[in-house]
Amino acid sequence: MPSTLIDKNDIMVQITGLKKKFGDLQVLDNIDLNICRGEVVAILGPSGSGKSTLLRCMNRLEEINAGSIVIAGETLVENNEKGEASYTSPEKARKILSHMGMVFQQFNLFPHMSVIDNLMAAPKIVKGQSDSEIRPIAEELLKKVGLYDKREVFPSRLSGGQQQRVAIARALAMRPDILLFDEPTSALDPELTIEVLKTIRQLADEKMTMAVVTHEMSFARDVASRVVFMADSHIVEENTSQEFFRNPREERTRNFLKNMLY
Repeated sequence: MPSTLIDKNDIMVQITGLKKKFGDLQVLDNIDLNICRGEVVAILGPSGSGKSTLLRCMNRLEEINAGSIVIAGETLVENNEKGEASYTSPEKARKILSHMGMVFQQFNLFPHMSVIDNLMAAPKIVKGQSDSEIRPIAEELLKKVGLYDKREVFPSRLSGGQQQRVAIARALAMRPDILLFDEPTSALDPELTIEVLKTIRQLADEKMTMAVVTHEMSFARDVASRVVFMADSHIVEENTSQEFFRNPREERTRNFLKNMLY
């Protein structure tokens, strides 16, 4: 279902006809999705609907079988003459994927590095930036997520919520245009969930382009500009967050919301 709700002149991610299989299992079937600059797109759906796989296909953690993905106007993958997905060169793919940052469910911080070193590692290795270049940026990002005073602490000394906020700051250290979040609060208890969602809400206020796979209905309703609902390997419905929750069109969507909200 292609989006008709956004400005086609400012699309940051354009996905067309995406198909993904694991063996004989069709995980994503003919997905069409656009994400516009400054949008926060919440991706909802039951477990096994393909939400996280879709996110992983966007940044090539999973390779697709067919379809196209265009990021910031540059084609990462498109169908060849056989109708099969063909990726651009590794060098160009790295450049295209540098537009994206990703925050995972399980933080994935380097346990042997301090918080500040976790933030500085990728810009130093990938972009070749010096300590003097990246450290002031890393410190500012830790201030943004409220963890500047923890900059020399190792991850094991932090709460789960603090670790996830460090993971968000680490993703931002690469200066991405788009942030992908794969269920960023699912490993956290309710109190820690609130602090992480507050950080994501702040990024939304700053017009960061984001796609967020989440089970947090209040976040999707209050923060997302658009909601995409997936089930059975398809996009069943998408709409503005207000209309999605106020007037869901599809019976599958209504049943999902009934189970999640009551």
